[in-house]
Amino acid sequence: MTKIRWNRVAAALLCTSSAVAFAGTPSVGSREYKVLLNPVAFENQPVDAANRFLTDLQASLAANGFDETVTGKFAADHDRIVTYYDSPGTCPLRQTGYSFRERNESGDLDIELKFGSANETTSAKTDVSGSSSDADSKLEDDITPPAKETFSHSTSEPLKASKNINILDDINDLFPTTTVFNSIKSNPLVPVSGLSIHELTYEGPKSDIGQETADFTMTVWYANGSTTPSLAEISFDVDATDDGDFTDKVTARSQLIFNVIQGMTNWTLTPSTTKTAWVYQYQPSFCTSSQ
Repeated sequence: MTKIRWNRVAAALLCTSSAVAFAGTPSVGSREYKVLLNPVAFENQPVDAANRFLTDLQASLAANGFDETVTGKFAADHDRIVTYYDSPGTCPLRQTGYSFRERNESGDLDIELKFGSANETTSAKTDVSGSSSDADSKLEDDITPPAKETFSHSTSEPLKASKNINILDDINDLFPTTTVFNSIKSNPLVPVSGLSIHELTYEGPKSDIGQETADFTMTVWYANGSTTPSLAEISFDVDATDDGDFTDKVTARSQLIFNVIQGMTNWTLTPSTTKTAWVYQYQPSFCTSSQ
C-alpha cells in the first residue's frame, strides 16, 4: 500500500480551473487524468496485470482515507491500429500544438485532429471542425503528472478507406476550418517516428466521486509488430456537471485518486509523459532531420 502527502497546491490549481463557458466557444466537458505505467508489468496477460494494478490501487486508496472505492474489473474493450502523422524534419503539427491521429479497428477507420494549449480560452477558440456529419468535437482538460493541465480541443470523424493521408493539404480536406498549414500544404505527411501502434484498451472499473463518476481505462501499446508492450497508461475520465462545472468534492476526490496513483512507484514510469509525446520521442531525429 502507498501512502501519499496531499498536494494542496495542485488541488488548489485544479479547483480554480473548473469549466468556463466563453461566449461563442465550447466549455470543458470532462477532465482526463493520465499516468504512464511501467510496460514491463504488462508483458504477460495484460488484462490480469491491469486487475492486479486495480487491487493495489484499491488498497492504496483505502490507506489514504478515500471514503469510496473503485468497483468493477478491467475487461477487453478496443483492439486497433493507431498511427500519428506529421511532416518529417520540421513537424509543423507538433510545433503549432496539433496532433493528427488515425485509428483502424477491424477496417473501421477514424481520424482525429487535436489542438492542445495550457490556456483554456486559446484551445476553446481554436476551430477544429470536421467535414463529416458524424464528426464529434470535444474540449477536455487533460491532466498529467505532477499536475500539468493541457486543454485539448479535438474532433474525430470517420475516414473513408479510399482517402489517403499523404500531404498536409489532406488535413484541410478533412478539417476545412484549419488553415494554419495552408502555406505548406504540399509538405508530406508520414507516420511519426515510423510507428504503427497496436493498441489494446481495457475498461470497466468505476468510482463514485460525488456528483460524477470516475471511469478508468488501461491502455497498452505495442510498437511496429512487437509482442512486448512498449507503453502502458492508466487514465480516468470525470465528466463536468450538466451546468459545466466540477464541484469541490469531485475535484478533491479526483485529485486524491490521481496523487495515489502517482505514489504507486512499483507501477509508475518516471518521468511520466503523454502518449503523444512518447510517439515523437520514439525516434528523436524525426523532427530534426529529413527522412
